Amino acid sequence: MMIVGGSFYSCKSDSSQNAEAAALLASLDPSLAQASGNKGVSELEDSSGQIQNAFAQESDGSFTFDNTIKVTANDGVVLEASLFTPSTPSPTGKYPTVIFVNSWALNKYEYLVPAAKLAKKGYIVLSYSTRGFGASGGLIDTAGPKDRADLSKIIDWLLANTQTDSANIGISGISYGAGISLAGVSTEPRIKTAVAMSGWGNLKRSLYGNDTPRLIWGLLLVASSYITGRPDPIIAQNFGKLIQHTDIDAVTTWAADRSPETFVGQLNASAGKSVMISNNFEDFLFNPNAVLDYYAKITVPKKLLMNEGIHASAEIGGILGFSGTVWDNAYDWFDYWLKGVNNGIMDKPQVTFQKRFAGPRVTLPSWPSPTVSDKTFYLKPRGLFTNGEIGTSQNTTVTNTGILSGADTAASTGFPLLADILAAHAEIPVTTNLGLVSRVNGIVYQSSNLSSALKIRGKMFWNGRISSSLGKANVNVYFYDVDKYGTATLITHGTGTIFDAGWYETKDMSIDLNAVAYDVPAGNKIAIAIDTFDSQYSVPTVLIYGLDVKHSKSPQSTLVIQSEN
Repeated sequence: MMIVGGSFYSCKSDSSQNAEAAALLASLDPSLAQASGNKGVSELEDSSGQIQNAFAQESDGSFTFDNTIKVTANDGVVLEASLFTPSTPSPTGKYPTVIFVNSWALNKYEYLVPAAKLAKKGYIVLSYSTRGFGASGGLIDTAGPKDRADLSKIIDWLLANTQTDSANIGISGISYGAGISLAGVSTEPRIKTAVAMSGWGNLKRSLYGNDTPRLIWGLLLVASSYITGRPDPIIAQNFGKLIQHTDIDAVTTWAADRSPETFVGQLNASAGKSVMISNNFEDFLFNPNAVLDYYAKITVPKKLLMNEGIHASAEIGGILGFSGTVWDNAYDWFDYWLKGVNNGIMDKPQVTFQKRFAGPRVTLPSWPSPTVSDKTFYLKPRGLFTNGEIGTSQNTTVTNTGILSGADTAASTGFPLLADILAAHAEIPVTTNLGLVSRVNGIVYQSSNLSSALKIRGKMFWNGRISSSLGKANVNVYFYDVDKYGTATLITHGTGTIFDAGWYETKDMSIDLNAVAYDVPAGNKIAIAIDTFDSQYSVPTVLIYGLDVKHSKSPQSTLVIQSEN
């Protein structure tokens, strides 16, 4: 037998089973599905084989494994679960317990290896399939009230049927499981701590940040839910509303009930709770800026790891049985909070950022950090044959720079998903020659050579004023490190949309570019490019419009960068 993407399959699995396995694993980490055809299936089966082998190595008789657990929810829906129980009797008669919650489109088998590792260390572990996924009944609730009620029933079952220590229950999950874990530790009084990996704080902001639908990732989520689960129709309906910019208030209400940020007050008011969060800088689904803002609101003991990588990619190694920063910290976190092991985890820096392109980690005492402050650059308009300027002195010119929509430029995030994977894990960044950015469809601003290194630690903001001939516009801002040869390396980007302005009505815009840790070397230049299209995002209209970017003495157009002092 083979364990593939959360289901048991025969080694003679047919093509339909292979396709399901591919969809399951790809929804956890799209980098596993970039290859096409038989090669893609082969790589996915290699990954499932790695899980199988790693689980076999952990299965040394130190725990028992029961994958036949059924838990009945309040509405009669039956949830499937797997239970890992230590074989060695506990001196106290009770065991600390960890609950694992599946990622979107996966099921209870996702955490076989981490669950086995914890069971060997003396934990009871229960891994369950949320409603609508795997063999669990019901429709996908997207971390809503039914999912929270289900989690409480899971704990009821553990306390009634196992030797779970009611004072030491933890929860963890990746992606979808992370969101439910954060909501769970906030609202369920019996959960003491959570380790959330690649989760979200604000669901609407993740899918619709700056009023811009995340087209590629949103479609991936909706499609994968139909392939491997049973979605509530409201999921696709709400994503459609975001694409069409309609009934946003209703979507906002729905998303708020599925956002851990909504419950952060309950978390902070609870005694004895703690949270560890791991997220990735190139996660364009669950935006790092929103995660940083959510983390800043948490006042209970906490820890944050911001990693290089796309959605879930920094965490998947532990699923496959490999050691790494994220899971090593997760195991230590549970040992400290649920077993009382003084392993030094709380003496380590509270926040670590991994530098762009698989660089080393930098440490921060907290977030926001007293070692990080805003550095403001001013933007000056381009000339007839020159680019705009980025500088430390204010602009004194009053002028508009006009461009047209309808065509992409050489400024781009690259091929969706693939470019992010190559940049994050193969250290092959997206580069361009800024001289190739069309002046008809885009604008470039560039600094002089930096006299000292610019140590970016967090977010940056483009603040400007625009108007559109149709009252609608998508504005994308790309930030580059330009070396002495003129090669511009994409470091980060941001996007924003207006869709309700009058024709040529002037609107103030502030676009937050995705947070990053990166050092621009002394002697290099920084640059930004602005255009109206990127394949990752939905546009407000397919009609061609004119976009005016305005410059004046007041207010100033600025680029604000959070950098290390």
